[in-house]
Parts: sequence; structure tokens; C-alpha cells
Amino acid sequence: MEYIRRALEIEDLLEESSLFLFGPRMTGKTSYIENELQKKAILSITFLDGDTLDAFRRNPVLLRSMLNGKTEGFVIVDEVQLFPPVLLDIQHIMTHSDIQFLLTGSSARKLKKSGSNLLGGRAGIVAMHPLVWKEIRDRNPDLDSVFATGMLPKAFLARLYQTQLRNYVRGYLDNEIAAEGERRDLGVFSNFLTFAASENTELMNFSNVSRDIGMSADTIKEWYQILVDTFIGYYLMPYRKGAKRIPVNTSKFYFFDVGVARAAARMPVPSETMTEYGKMFENYIFMELKAYIDYNMTDDELYFWRTREGYEVDFVIENKVAIEVKTAKNITNKELKGLRAFRDENAVKDYIIVCREFFERTTDDGIRIMPWKVFLDRLWDGKII
Repeated sequence: MEYIRRALEIEDLLEESSLFLFGPRMTGKTSYIENELQKKAILSITFLDGDTLDAFRRNPVLLRSMLNGKTEGFVIVDEVQLFPPVLLDIQHIMTHSDIQFLLTGSSARKLKKSGSNLLGGRAGIVAMHPLVWKEIRDRNPDLDSVFATGMLPKAFLARLYQTQLRNYVRGYLDNEIAAEGERRDLGVFSNFLTFAASENTELMNFSNVSRDIGMSADTIKEWYQILVDTFIGYYLMPYRKGAKRIPVNTSKFYFFDVGVARAAARMPVPSETMTEYGKMFENYIFMELKAYIDYNMTDDELYFWRTREGYEVDFVIENKVAIEVKTAKNITNKELKGLRAFRDENAVKDYIIVCREFFERTTDDGIRIMPWKVFLDRLWDGKII
């Protein structure tokens, strides 16, 4: 399969520190390692290989002998959550050498359940996301194609992308949820996943989900936490520091990929007149913002802002920028009211609407209106955050 070079750059970091590289299944962690890092490592193993996994089960300290006295360089251990006991041996090696480790995984939950302490804080944590605009902008995709394929590399590049996405959802249920001991509720969890995907980008309401799914609110909270721990989605917290208006206290939830969210919701590609089109557009911009912040390892926190009166801004980065996402091809005062209300809070310096207008312009009161491709170009060129 064709390989698309990734925007994530961690080789220099591995000269100074060990790293966990976490991310959802099929975001390309293994292919990233094979194409960009493996030749530079002194050793590379993957627990996706059954023979390797069996060998380590028989000898949990096998890694020491495989290194054969080496004391410098970096070692790659792929899908470490499949054999958490190796972390004890890795900690021993780190204590007695200058070797650094790159440890990849798709489930922080499995490591937590094993009692692993993530090397006692001696390794940094880096996120791998699906493909981002910087990696595919030379292909110039339109929104409809992004919504259809999503940004998982295999689905993005596949002719039969819908099959790839359906298989992803099925594989997630079989490989992640069943393995978590949720087998007896797998059918109900599948219904929950469909419901969660259909409520993507909305304010959280565990009681409503509990009523519709027929499970307790505590169970629903636990299941959402499974989605977070397996990197299928993220909570977005409300911005609460405003002084003028009272904000809501409820968080929102975003899936990690628009294609997976659409497949999980069992939804066709929406037309631009449908509500789901706007939700997918908002989800896509969230994906890009989250990936940019994570890849550049900034201290920026992403929020949304919504008041009890109904004023809302999709994304806020404190002291920097407020961003509203609209599918409109002609921005009017109606689309500007959220940003204008938020400006009274004096929380950021820049105000942007990301939309489908053809040309960039600025309103008389300083709100920048950007076509979505212009916005993403500026974002990845470091000119937004």
C-alpha cells in the first residue's frame, strides 16, 4: 500500500527521552515506524507477531539478551499493551544503560488494567492521529471525500473505503471491547457505539443515553471512558473563565475520525443540506486542531464556549483564538453572533470563522472569515495557534 509521509516528528526526541506513542488502531503507527524510524533503531519488535508474543510469554526478560550488551541508541516495541510485563524489563534496561525506547500502543486501558505505571513517568507521551491536512493537501480533497473516507490511511487510500470503515468498527468491537471483558454486553455496547457516534459533537447527557440504551448512567459513563482509553474519542471541556455570561458546565464528545464516526453511526455521506453535514465539518476541524496541538507538543488547551442563553463558539484556545465552524458559503450576521458575544469576554486576541466561502475576508469589526482549506493551510503553517 502507498505510504503517506507523516507530520509527526519524534526522532530528535528519542535522543533524549523514551516515548510512548499512543493512538487508535490503524492510524498508521506501525507503518510510520517501518517507513521513518525502524532503520535507525538498534532493535525493533512488534507484539502483533504471534511468535514474538509467545517467545516473550515464555521469557519475560528476553529483551535484555536480544540487546546483547548494547548500551546506546533506541529500541522500538510495537503494541506494548499486548504484553505489559515487558515494561518491567524495559525499566531495568533504562536504569542500567543509555538506551531509549519508543513504545507504541492503541489502548491505555489495557496498560492501566495490568497495573503498569508507564515506566514511572520516565517516558513522555506522544499521540498519533489519522492523516492530517499537512500530509494530504497536495491531493486537494474536497469535504465530501473527507466525510466519505475519513482520514485513516487505509480507508483514505482505498477504493472500497466503506468496507474498510465497516471492518474497522467491527474489529474495534471484536478486538478491543470483547477483550476488555465486555463480551456479555457486546450487542448492547454495539448499540451504544452507534448512539454515541450519532451524538458526536453534541453536549454530553449520560441520563439521556442511559434511557435510550437501557443501561445505567454509571455503565454509560464507563463505556464512554472505554472510548477515551482506546483513543476512539475525546471529551472537549467548556471554557468557564468568562466574566460576562454564565457558561454551561457540560462537556462535549468528539470521535477521533469523521469516517469512523459515520460508519459507527451507520450513516451515509450526508448532503450539505443535512444537519449531519455541519456536525461532520465541526468534527473534522476538531480533528485537525487536536492533531496540530499534539504534534507540536504545545501547552495549548482546546475548549468550547456555550452560554445558558445559547451563545456558542465551537473552539477556544485561551489567550489566542476563538474559532467558529459554519458550512455556509455566504457568512452573514447570523453566523457571527457567537463570536461577537464571546468577544465581550476578552479571552482571546483573534476571531475566525471557518466556512465554505471562496475568498478570505475580514468583517468591519475584525472577525476573519476563512475558506476551510485556507484555514488548514494557515494552521499547519503555524499561523493560527
